[in-house]
Amino acid sequence: MEQTEQPAPEFATPEGRSRRLNPLVPLAAAGALALITVAFAWGQSQATLNEASRTSRSLAVLVALSDVERGLLHSDLGALASILNTAPVAPIPWSGYGLQDQSLATLKQLTADNLDQQSRWNQLRLALDGHEQVLERSIELAASGNSAAARQLLTRQVTPSLAAILGQLRAMTRDEHQLLQSRQTRLNQQRQRLQLLQLLSLAAMLLMVSLNLVLLKRERQASEARLAALISSEQRFRYLFENASVGMTITTLPALGSSGPALEANEAVATMLGYSKEELQTWNLESLSDPQEPQSHAAGLASLLDGSKASARVVQCYRHRNGQKVWVDEGLVLRRNSSGALLELITIMLNITALKTEEQALLEKVHYTRSLIETSIDPLVTISPAGTIEDVNEATVQATGLPRGALRGRDFADFFTEPERARAGYQSVFQRGSVRDYPLTLRHVSGSLMPVLYNASTYRNAQGEVLGVYAAARDISQVRLMEEQLRSLNAELEARVQHRTEELTEVNQELEAFAYSVSHDLRAPLRAVDGFSHKVLKAYGDQLDSEGRRLLQVVRDNAQRMGQLIDDLLRFSRLGRRELLFEPVDMEALAKGVAAELLSGESERRITFNCGHLPAARGDAALLREVWANLIGNAIKFSRGRERAHISVAGQQEGDQVVYRVQDDGAGFDMAYADKLFGVFQRLHRQDEFEGTGVGLALTQRILHRHQGRIWGEGQPDGGAIFHFSLPVHPDLPAAGLPAAELTTSERPASERPAGERPAS
Repeated sequence: MEQTEQPAPEFATPEGRSRRLNPLVPLAAAGALALITVAFAWGQSQATLNEASRTSRSLAVLVALSDVERGLLHSDLGALASILNTAPVAPIPWSGYGLQDQSLATLKQLTADNLDQQSRWNQLRLALDGHEQVLERSIELAASGNSAAARQLLTRQVTPSLAAILGQLRAMTRDEHQLLQSRQTRLNQQRQRLQLLQLLSLAAMLLMVSLNLVLLKRERQASEARLAALISSEQRFRYLFENASVGMTITTLPALGSSGPALEANEAVATMLGYSKEELQTWNLESLSDPQEPQSHAAGLASLLDGSKASARVVQCYRHRNGQKVWVDEGLVLRRNSSGALLELITIMLNITALKTEEQALLEKVHYTRSLIETSIDPLVTISPAGTIEDVNEATVQATGLPRGALRGRDFADFFTEPERARAGYQSVFQRGSVRDYPLTLRHVSGSLMPVLYNASTYRNAQGEVLGVYAAARDISQVRLMEEQLRSLNAELEARVQHRTEELTEVNQELEAFAYSVSHDLRAPLRAVDGFSHKVLKAYGDQLDSEGRRLLQVVRDNAQRMGQLIDDLLRFSRLGRRELLFEPVDMEALAKGVAAELLSGESERRITFNCGHLPAARGDAALLREVWANLIGNAIKFSRGRERAHISVAGQQEGDQVVYRVQDDGAGFDMAYADKLFGVFQRLHRQDEFEGTGVGLALTQRILHRHQGRIWGEGQPDGGAIFHFSLPVHPDLPAAGLPAAELTTSERPASERPAGERPAS
């Protein structure tokens, strides 16, 4: 945000840095007290001056009264001297009343603020006028020579009126003296108050001066603390600026809309752009920007300068010294002084090149994902927790016949023939996390219907919170049509199968009859050939030469082999029709039993038989015994050429199959003919080398196929053979089998060997 230069914060003394009382408060209080006391002192001095003025006026009134009385007496004495002419001195010439008139005028002015004195003055004026008239009459009588009349008038009127006037003057003088005394008393009181107020003013001045001294001392201490704090703050800022992991620059603003040379640039900026700090101090950031990318820095600064924003955050691309692009997340802040003038532009720069690269890769993935969504032929939608559609693909637009704008914000259930079922479907997704093959019928705006199967699951944010449901619909119109066709075909096939089954039943019955006929009709001639050949050898053998006896023995051997072939063919043919009896089979005990039985007939040979732990299986125990008999019997037979033969049996579980193995070190076989191993009457060795009909492995393979298993072999000429066969795993079977044991005809105790077996030499 935009910054304005502010005064440094005031730090308190070391004993406390919390905000104190504003120092102007006690200073203002002291100043106010001083002003109040000065104001009161000035008012008191004015009151004292007024009282002194009134006191002076009273004194002047007394002087004026004295002047009036003196002028009256002076005038009357002159008049009397003129009348009586009896004075020892020269007569006082008559001078009239000029003196007291002047004094009376002065007295009137001085008593203008005293109504009582004004009233007495008026009375005095009238008395003086009357006295003047009588006195003038007396003087006129004396001047006319009528001295007696003048004396008589003087005695009767002039003297009483003079006494009355003098009494009135004395009364006025007495009242004025009383007024003067009261005014002097008040004047003294006013002077005392004035002195007290002057003392208070002086005390207030002293208090204000003391406070000023204290505040000046405190301000000096605060200034020192502020200076120390500013130095510390500058040091912290410098340390932060130089060691910050993000880039920081401070630039001037010489012209509107552009930043000037960098005043400051930290090491992170220099490392970020590949230039030294000294180089950056002579350039500006715009000169390092990538001209092929938007000039966001200049635009952000312009928005700050026009006042539309207090701060700005932009993403700007710069060119590294090596020419590579450097993407920077910038925070722009203008700093102003207290008057609002621009000072500097502070830029905080965070290198987001890696994030920008990842963002671009993510955008490409999003574009790729969006392309996949749009090219999907299945309608795809995203549903909010409120059940409204947030986004759709083009297939949804085609399936509904509505534009995207009309689909977004609508309830997902509105576009199906069963809205409640559709609503229950997406609500189930929010509860369970997903649904699979949810059948619905989508309605086109034209009214046509499309049967679909919806598969939906929730999608979440990085915190694992469910944001919505992603649903995909598969149009099954063709599937429904094919299902109808398939049902029709199945019905037809059922009828054909039933017909064929009936035909096969008849054929099987015929085969059974044929097999029975073969087993009886062919066996009788073979038994006759073998029997009569035996009788000839026994009765006439000494009459035949060796070649005749050999040829006759060949006839017997082939007759017996023919009988064995007939028996094997019958077993092979009956195996496909036999009903299997599935039950748990202890394969280890079964293999060991078969081996013991077969080894009992090989007492003259030295055979070592090893049987490891074999997992249990589930199947027809009699047929599985035949599997072991064929495989172990072949191992014993084909290892006949070894002085000491080794046969081992093992088994283990591999995934959902149990695999068993029978290994020998006998004649082996060529893997080039491995495909002939399991054919009927297929043999890889001559009859004179190893006996047999070639049916055993074919029979084994057929038994395993009926158990959903398989068999395969590995070998090399004169290097032994390994036959593997597998059966499906049945989890309900217990772990069967005896501990691993080694059965050796020459090393087993006599009590454990079959009857007739003896140790090999």
